[in-house]
Amino acid sequence: MKKIVLAASAVLALSLTSCTFNKPAETPRYITVSGSGTVSVSPDLVSVKFIVRSSGWNVSQTAERNAINTNNAIEAIKGAGVADDDIFTSDYKITQDNSQAYPGQYTVRNTISVIVRNPDLTGKVIDAAVKQNTGANGVTDFEYMVSDRSTALRQARTLAIKDAQDAANLLAGASGCKVGNVLEIYENYTSTSRNDGVMLAKAAKANTETTIEPGKLDITSNVTIKYTIE
Repeated sequence: MKKIVLAASAVLALSLTSCTFNKPAETPRYITVSGSGTVSVSPDLVSVKFIVRSSGWNVSQTAERNAINTNNAIEAIKGAGVADDDIFTSDYKITQDNSQAYPGQYTVRNTISVIVRNPDLTGKVIDAAVKQNTGANGVTDFEYMVSDRSTALRQARTLAIKDAQDAANLLAGASGCKVGNVLEIYENYTSTSRNDGVMLAKAAKANTETTIEPGKLDITSNVTIKYTIE
């Protein structure tokens, strides 16, 4: 009987000892904040897309006419100061009208994409391609860009993180806590130009010379950061 009691006591002792090692860990407290940083830069590149579109009842003749118009527009764009390497065509399509207005008529279209490396020449390029009846029918897309985006984005990220840190310190301090380590960081960034609509409105006036007012390009970084709090 004594041996049985001793064995039971040993098992109980081991059970109590093991409980001390299985104490549940405390759930860390944390705070999640957002921050934003914006850097304004002067654009040094402009992306312009022109559409060349021709319609007719004979598909071969329509395609040939559209090719001639495309080549004429490209030559005019080159004459306005754009290099060969900054011009390319895309989005070539041939469609046939199935509506009641022009049943069976063919439309041939393609896009001329241009990079203007001197924003001061953009108005001249648009006039050469569209207003001088060289072949392009209009502007379908216009965007200001900056060649060294990485430097501006790095600055915007620094501002965004500092903004988030300030918010975390303010909220934690007001709650009697202290900000600890970073657990997670999420980021997205955008770039917006302020004068695209102004430029295109002026370009649409056939009797006036197209002028460019590049303004500024805003590069914004938005971050969400999760910190531990103590």
